[in-house]
Amino acid sequence: MTSPLNVLILSGHMTSEHDNEFRSFRQHNQWLTTLLEDTGRFKVRVTEDPRGLTSEIIGKYDALLIVFEGRDGYHDQGTGFGPETDAAILKFVHDDGKGIVWFHGSAVQEDDWGYPEEYNVMRGSKLSVPTGIRPRPWGEAQLRTTEPRHAITDGINDTWTVTGDDILVGVELYEGAQVLLTTFDDLESYEKAPMWPMPHYPVAIPPEGIAALPGINTEQPLAWINEYGTGRSFTITIGHDIDTFRRIEFIRMFPRGVEWAATGEVTLTGPDRRGDRRINPWPYYNGEG
Repeated sequence: MTSPLNVLILSGHMTSEHDNEFRSFRQHNQWLTTLLEDTGRFKVRVTEDPRGLTSEIIGKYDALLIVFEGRDGYHDQGTGFGPETDAAILKFVHDDGKGIVWFHGSAVQEDDWGYPEEYNVMRGSKLSVPTGIRPRPWGEAQLRTTEPRHAITDGINDTWTVTGDDILVGVELYEGAQVLLTTFDDLESYEKAPMWPMPHYPVAIPPEGIAALPGINTEQPLAWINEYGTGRSFTITIGHDIDTFRRIEFIRMFPRGVEWAATGEVTLTGPDRRGDRRINPWPYYNGEG
């Protein structure tokens, strides 16, 4: 039997949008843990204070999963992991050949938050208000699985939908990043929205108006991978609420992305719900891969 891949979730300081009486980042951590461990491929641990983690500590793991924003409100200045942990993370991926996964809003990084610019290089992207990052108007979103396929998205529907997610668009991709999932960011949805932007979320609207927003009326990346040194980075910005976690495409895709980040290979095929397995509860793997 193959030894499980060890994943460490770095969490603990999230915005009020993800840390309140109705939606807690601890629920996200539990959903992520359950989804990964249910495949039988992973063993997950969680830390709620990643500041000060050293290479000796994180070196015991195969992949890091970032569920951390370092701020209470979206208009607040974020605080990073600190220089010791930053150095350990960069070494973990670049030199040690391991993996990092950036989940949902954790991929956003402003220049004055204290993170090294090298994190953007590792992600293969920049998610920042000045460069256009923003949430699409709320509602059902149609997602498109990018062609040609990567092993992470093999067999996933060409198009699928999520409802009630925070869909972040306006990502600045760097050369070398490979997009796995997109959505079309149509201007019409902004024009018809009862309120956009929502007052709790900072957005830089060009003087020419919303029609000049970076990436408007184009396919915008929602998940992508990037190689960094000898290691790998997987970013996925959907996952705001349980509806997305229940989508069979997400259930197939996310564990594969983590496996690829950790090893550079994909062996997971997704849950089999045929026959007697059709009654298996979420997330449908139940340790059988």
